[in-house]
Amino acid sequence: MKGQQFDSKEYAKLIHRMEALRSRIELDKGVEQETAKMLLKKIEKKLEAYEQFFKIRNQQAKNYNTTDSFEFEEYDNFMDDNNYYEDTRSEEEMIHDLGILYAIFGGTYQRVLNYHVYRIKFKKQIDREEAFYRVLADIYEDSVRICNNIIIGFWPFHSGDTRCGSMEFSEPSLNSIEKYDNSGTSLYGELMDGLKDIWNFYFDNRNAIPILKNTTLNYSKPNYQETFNCKPEVQLNKEQRKAIIDKTEKEITSVNVEHLEYRTSKIYFSAKKKYQTLNDLLEESGVVYKVENSGVYIWDYDEKEFGKLVGYECGRLFKYCLYLLQNR
Repeated sequence: MKGQQFDSKEYAKLIHRMEALRSRIELDKGVEQETAKMLLKKIEKKLEAYEQFFKIRNQQAKNYNTTDSFEFEEYDNFMDDNNYYEDTRSEEEMIHDLGILYAIFGGTYQRVLNYHVYRIKFKKQIDREEAFYRVLADIYEDSVRICNNIIIGFWPFHSGDTRCGSMEFSEPSLNSIEKYDNSGTSLYGELMDGLKDIWNFYFDNRNAIPILKNTTLNYSKPNYQETFNCKPEVQLNKEQRKAIIDKTEKEITSVNVEHLEYRTSKIYFSAKKKYQTLNDLLEESGVVYKVENSGVYIWDYDEKEFGKLVGYECGRLFKYCLYLLQNR
């Protein structure tokens, strides 16, 4: 690296690659997980050499199960906001910017859905209007930003309610939602419901959980992730999931959807294009799904349960209908 200029984009790409590999280690098993671990070691060595050469102070904890913490001296402002990096604000600054939300979630909420790691980074509380609380936030998928300056609000369902019954997810400007902006898909709804459940859990149990006071937080926040995180019953690697998805698609193409009309539930969403394969639909549309040995299951947001996918069709203007068999 002798004579090399510091390249902030290259450094951001190294960190992004490292975070993506750690996400794969969390999600996969077997050969795919071992390959990710091997690649991670190489990236970590390269990153360490880069930081030593350019004298970047890195206090990164080598822990695959937690979000890492970075400090950057004079490079604090170089990071590309499209890539996730841990918040460097002090606790006092976080409490000032986020208030009670910091006591409940910390600076970031994390959840695994659709075999990806999603992180909601809370930025700054805003005018709450008639809500309990409203905040600006960014959302990341496997460390790549997919929502920029989105508004998240915790609202009562009826005036006078003491529990959060409705979540706001709105765009303060065009293109704040950078991915999964189809109409009717459930990914963001599930992320918002996860926040709502934890918010209500906190206030339902606040006699047992200390409330934030002054500018300090003198207790360890409970680990809500295990309580509220929905994971598939069977852990399959990417190749195994793809094989089941392809098999499901072959079975679906031989089904007359008219015969499914009266014995299935249906969910609808509008896309911006036609998906060429079922795998593309699952990866790009924003529906929440899981893959088991017995098939592909789609989250029915209204019924609050997974249904087995037994058919789907694309109508005019890319309006999709998915046919689901429920466990009843």
